[in-house]
Amino acid sequence: MVQARQREERCDFCDRVLPQKYWNYEGYKCCSEACVDEFRPLCCKCEKVIRGKYIESDGKIYCSQKCFNTTLPRCEICGGAIHEGYSITRHNYCEQCINNSPTCFSCGLPAAHPTELSDGRILCHTCRRWEVSTQEMALKHYDIARRQLEAWTGLQIQSIPELKLVDRDEMNKLSGDLRKSDSPVSIRGLYSRQTMLIKRGIFGAWKSSPEQSKETIYIIDHLHDETFRVAATHELMHDLMHEHFPRLEKAPLWVHEGICQQAAAEYCRRRNYPDSLDSIETCKDPDYGDGYRYVNNLMGFNGWQGLKRWMDTVDVDSLPEKAPSPEEHP
Repeated sequence: MVQARQREERCDFCDRVLPQKYWNYEGYKCCSEACVDEFRPLCCKCEKVIRGKYIESDGKIYCSQKCFNTTLPRCEICGGAIHEGYSITRHNYCEQCINNSPTCFSCGLPAAHPTELSDGRILCHTCRRWEVSTQEMALKHYDIARRQLEAWTGLQIQSIPELKLVDRDEMNKLSGDLRKSDSPVSIRGLYSRQTMLIKRGIFGAWKSSPEQSKETIYIIDHLHDETFRVAATHELMHDLMHEHFPRLEKAPLWVHEGICQQAAAEYCRRRNYPDSLDSIETCKDPDYGDGYRYVNNLMGFNGWQGLKRWMDTVDVDSLPEKAPSPEEHP
């Protein structure tokens, strides 16, 4: 690196006359190592001069593994730099944590600092902090979801279904053989409508009164309040459809679930809930997922008014049993 001077030359940096022995660095002739440093690369992180080996990534160079690691995403669970791992919406996990962590039943993500509930469900520390665990809390968030749904549709729910907060065992009994569309996360909500024909005695004679319906919405307890409101929006949309669009009663299941998922997705967009929105948009269930994608495409730029027009005019008998594929979308 140090060469003998053959003739009087000047340093390429400071323009001083080169000494008998000088530095030659990548074609630059320098009178000292300090001048050589002016031509050496700097670490993209600490900005120190790199005099030896370095790490190069995406066109940038780093003086050490330590500096390089600071640019890597951090695992949400262990906090370490992720060399190999996974990204789920806005969350990052290293391979070890995602393979060894239980799944939170509320958000469906690997659970950091998990808590196990009495019925065996796992709750991550974030969902635990914002869990809806009492009927009083549930009614508060239920009312928020209802008002948001009515604002989006411009329609009112005339008879608000009774809300019941239930645990996993009770939800499993109620849901029976219903498909778990977001496995491994359990079913979060259920809309039930029971129609009764009541007979009343009048002066010793029995007469039939008009049919009465009792609507109930069941939502599983200990959900994150965000997840609770999304689930409530979905279930309340079932009731709103029953009241305002009775012509769709006999429509295939994907129509009902697709429209309700659309309402839930609109709520997520308005409230900026990317995780819940991603779970709706990426759902692979043929009724919930494909139904949503069909309805979402159907709305297009016309929004709710476009969907409402379709609900008012569609030929229900012509609807296929399965949601059309993207290629068949209108």
